[in-house]
Amino acid sequence: MLSPSSSLRRARALLGTLVEIKATGADQVLSAAVDAAFAEMEQVQRLMSFHDPNSDVSLLNRCAYKRAIKINPRTWAVLARAHEIAKVSGGAFDVTVAPRLVKWGFLPAADGAANLEVKQDGYRRIDLLEDCAVRFREPAQLDLGGIAKGYAVDRAARVLEEHGIRDYVVNAGGDLRVGATAEAIHVRHPACPQQLIPVGMLRTAAIATSADYFTRKKIGGRYVHAIVAPSGGRPAKRRASVSVVAAECMTADALTKVAALLRERAVSVLARFDAEGILIDRRGARLLSSSARSTSSFGVGAGCALP
Repeated sequence: MLSPSSSLRRARALLGTLVEIKATGADQVLSAAVDAAFAEMEQVQRLMSFHDPNSDVSLLNRCAYKRAIKINPRTWAVLARAHEIAKVSGGAFDVTVAPRLVKWGFLPAADGAANLEVKQDGYRRIDLLEDCAVRFREPAQLDLGGIAKGYAVDRAARVLEEHGIRDYVVNAGGDLRVGATAEAIHVRHPACPQQLIPVGMLRTAAIATSADYFTRKKIGGRYVHAIVAPSGGRPAKRRASVSVVAAECMTADALTKVAALLRERAVSVLARFDAEGILIDRRGARLLSSSARSTSSFGVGAGCALP
């Protein structure tokens, strides 16, 4: 006899955004499963926050140049994936850009952070050692804000599935993972964020979106935002939205920064991770993909170009 099932939707402020979980499952486990998923996301926030002085990230930024620091396996795994994507992308994704984000006011001031230089291939100066230890070859400041939110979404999805929940959507401000039932996906128009653009259906996969519409500010006569090119420390081109679909939200999250910086040149990088992207800018909306994915059905039509 099948257990009665229900649907549940809950939201909490986490990871600098509003996180919403929608799930359908057996009555006796559904509420506990969603609570456990949120608890897992809270753990990721505690471990990987740049703002929390007790996080693994803060500990590394303070001490890893002086000695090897052992960190939580979750944080180490995220750093390992960040290093892999940095290597494949030629450094387009690099978690050592924190000093520039501090200088521009996107991250809180940390001891000496704003005085550090953002270096090309800064990720190569971070050594990932055995037993979840990390050491910096020279002073550096890490920020996992470009990948940790996606990882938190993945962890929440895993917890739901461990509780037997297969029908779910975990949405952390644009970083989103969908379970067994297909979900219609919309992205914000980069010039008019209030306008949502339908881009297709998603099932058993993840999508993440990066754009400058909420972080853009003017400093010293020029506009900056939170997507930074490690080479030269410049922001990505303005007024564009980039979404990436991948099996894991952590991977999709990081690859949006690669696609925002490299545009069409990112296709080969996306292919290495079996991912595809959607770019919306002045030239219109177009697919960044070398092949079609079975987990998505995207269509980017006319009428999406920026003015």
